[in-house]
Amino acid sequence: MLMPMLSEADPAESAEGSIDPLGIYPIADSLASRMVPGVRERQQHPRFLTVIAASLWLCSTFDEEHVAEDGVSEPWQVFEWYVVEGLARETKDKSLLRGLPGRDKADKLRAEGIPMSARGYLKGPRTFGFHGIYRALAREIGVEQAGRLGDAGFSILSAWESDQELEGFLGSGGGPGRNHRERLREGIRDGLVAGATARKSWGKFFVDHFGIYAAGPQESEAIRAAIASSDTGKMVDGYRGEIFDALTSGAGQEVWARERESDWPSERRFHQWLMPRASEPLRDLLHAISCYEQFARYLQSAFDACLKYMVEQQVRVKAGEFTELDAVKEAATKTAGVYPSVVEALAPLGLVDRFTRSFDPFADSATPALWADQLLAFHTKVQRDKPPAGKAPWFDRFDDGSYLIRPGYIRDYNPRPASEYVHAYRTHSLWSFASDLNLISGEVGVG
Repeated sequence: MLMPMLSEADPAESAEGSIDPLGIYPIADSLASRMVPGVRERQQHPRFLTVIAASLWLCSTFDEEHVAEDGVSEPWQVFEWYVVEGLARETKDKSLLRGLPGRDKADKLRAEGIPMSARGYLKGPRTFGFHGIYRALAREIGVEQAGRLGDAGFSILSAWESDQELEGFLGSGGGPGRNHRERLREGIRDGLVAGATARKSWGKFFVDHFGIYAAGPQESEAIRAAIASSDTGKMVDGYRGEIFDALTSGAGQEVWARERESDWPSERRFHQWLMPRASEPLRDLLHAISCYEQFARYLQSAFDACLKYMVEQQVRVKAGEFTELDAVKEAATKTAGVYPSVVEALAPLGLVDRFTRSFDPFADSATPALWADQLLAFHTKVQRDKPPAGKAPWFDRFDDGSYLIRPGYIRDYNPRPASEYVHAYRTHSLWSFASDLNLISGEVGVG
């Protein structure tokens, strides 16, 4: 089964709080960030690192405080508008735009004959534009250093310049790239004055030289080396290179390709394959992930089972009715037993206090009826504590102790296998990187 491509996010304010109903994501995210620093699940296409490197170089001539006429958009944001607008307008094969943040906005503005600007672009461009999505990785691997083009960024852009035959784009020398560089800088300057894109003739340049899937051989190798590199000067180095190399090895490719073809692709099984091959610190981290995910799976599966039951009944449900649900019975029986192993596994990582503060209600055994009531009360507290002013729970609880699911959460709740993690640990992103960089062998399907 193929993982769906993630669409662009453009969230509106809501009091519903439909994400992470049990508050189990933050610890998982911390574990993932320790393992593969800079990599996020929304990241799919490493060529955006090249575009960010070009952006840093082009925008280096502008003052740090320089913003557009709108009072908020910085030079890099204007360049992002140009890239997204140009690629969306001039790319003939629209499948080559999959994974381009802001594409839908660009199509809408083009249809209306309106240039790209802050008003028409993504509501949270610093988070959901391609700079925002890939900035953490760009900084982690040295594409960006202190707001400027870093060593890895220079290497990637140099390789790109060579592949594209655009000598002169970097440095002070002459060549065909120099004219393009100056035209792009002039366009950014004009865009800052206008507070919007001010040129319409660049789409073909972006398609020819910055297409999402079109990295050249030298550029691909430079990106691969940057992603797989380790920086011993960082406080948290992680194991990005170790995991990336293992995943792209012949054996690693076979393991993950089999998972992708299954009905339930499991990072747990990939991690189980990786563990005996991993360095000792990575083995400890994988063990912590395994323990935490088992605990999280009990909670999530029981919560989903309760919601599924409420959807099926469509009437008020007493907590005692949940006691016959297999997922609730299993969780009530096993979470207290798993709890100490999670504490032990998280201790070397400094995450015990966060775990115990969050999940203390599940440290002790309870009857299925009491445990179900505890779980639903826990969800209500998690929702109430969400910033900035709390969120509503997914169900209403009445004075007689009964529950009724709220209309906005009536949907299919499909049970997941116990072997499947609740959270993602970036294997999908790393595989997508490898595919784009032509590191996946022809013998395994890339989908």
